[in-house]
Amino acid sequence: MTRVLIVGSGPTGAAYARVLTEALPSIQVVMVDAGPILTDPPGMNIKNIPEPGGQAAARDASQGTAGLPGVAGVPGGTVAEGTVTARHGTHLIGRPAKGSGGMPAAAVSTCVGGQGAHWTCATPRPTGTERVAFIDPAEWEEHVADAERLLHTTHSAFTESPQADAALALLADAFPDVPVRRLPIAADPKPDGMLRWAGTDVVLPRPGRFLLRPRTLCTRLLVSGNRVTGAVLRDQETGASERLEADAVVVAADALRTPQLLWASGIRPPALGRYLTEHPLLFGVVAVRPGTLPAVRARSLDPITTAVNLGYSDTAHPFHAQLMFTPTCPVPLPPDHPQADNPAGYIGMGWGVRKWPRSSDRVTFDDGAPDDTGLPAIRIAYELTEREEAELDRARSVALRAAALFGDFLPGMPRAMPAGSSLHYMGTFRMGPADDGTSVCDTYSRLWGTDGLVLAGNGLIPTANACNPTLTSVALAARGAAALAARLRMGTPIRP
Repeated sequence: MTRVLIVGSGPTGAAYARVLTEALPSIQVVMVDAGPILTDPPGMNIKNIPEPGGQAAARDASQGTAGLPGVAGVPGGTVAEGTVTARHGTHLIGRPAKGSGGMPAAAVSTCVGGQGAHWTCATPRPTGTERVAFIDPAEWEEHVADAERLLHTTHSAFTESPQADAALALLADAFPDVPVRRLPIAADPKPDGMLRWAGTDVVLPRPGRFLLRPRTLCTRLLVSGNRVTGAVLRDQETGASERLEADAVVVAADALRTPQLLWASGIRPPALGRYLTEHPLLFGVVAVRPGTLPAVRARSLDPITTAVNLGYSDTAHPFHAQLMFTPTCPVPLPPDHPQADNPAGYIGMGWGVRKWPRSSDRVTFDDGAPDDTGLPAIRIAYELTEREEAELDRARSVALRAAALFGDFLPGMPRAMPAGSSLHYMGTFRMGPADDGTSVCDTYSRLWGTDGLVLAGNGLIPTANACNPTLTSVALAARGAAALAARLRMGTPIRP
């Protein structure tokens, strides 16, 4: 029987498992994740947990504080949802490389489902220069449609929200040259008018179609010549290690830990870890003026009732902006703050800005200083250039115009968040049309010069894009998984 090992259980690893099991009924798919199962079903978005205590416990468990040896937790005092430090449910990762400011807010989740257990579910499509130019446009549209199906994307969320209707009208009048629309969201409507937020659970195959092994860390890939033949796995509870052989290995660990695993395995192509990008992020909260939007009462633990997108345009608006209305403030305010308990509610506004890929923005690894997992420690070299600073200034002017339509920013906002705050890290094992030293993978996510190894995740994205990367990465996973299934079916080498 053909066996495929998938390292990582986030949305892209889940997409590989789903496509492979649907295409090859007799395949054995083994999926490992260093973290615990948080929910039933595994990988569910924890915003769907009905009790506040249950949500908090799930977030705590994915921070590495649930008795997982070798998984670093969040340093004390850094957890503050919606502020400039690591979000509840994540743990900080990496240190600045010598001479660099690094990414002080870089963070990841360690749990079954990965960030798919915590994400905001925004799935806008990349447009213009955000698109991967070397993939045929017609084929790309097919893969994006596959990704939307896998993620349960809807383009009509909150259609019965009067706040959304009012916000869309105000924005469309003020920004006639910018795409203004409801934010595409990965979610399913519920009878009460609210949403069941999509997690990795909606992407994973049906139970019984694959073997999920939580709390299992992949410490090294097995390499014979130029072929990857399996991996060394460590049980995080017992510390026992084993070798697992596989006909193909898919590494979908994330944009920081995937290159770390390759480096630890002696797989070190020239572009590995380079061209690191994210979205420089401008964030602010607006206290809404009374009478600007219809009033609403919170009806759930996640009281967002409006999600609006000012979309990307190469010329008029080279950003992706998200505006989310909520009756309760999304950042902590002291009770005596003049804008606390604002009766008209709040709008959280975020502008994602492009970061142009540079070889010098990179992740490196220190073999002489292993991290808590025993893998080479992550070091991050990353800086904004004048070009990105100018983009942030331009985004700030747009944000101020948008905010004025609804009310006033809280004091000190909008502000540029520390590097790493977006959690959208890209480019570190980027794909490319040629093996010229500037890419790690071919256009089907197969590692150059290596047989049996496929990569998945945001690290594949080679462009300077501003949109949330999950839809793009799942589309690339659907493309790569279809190509992998075809090779496995024919028994041909899995290499470029």
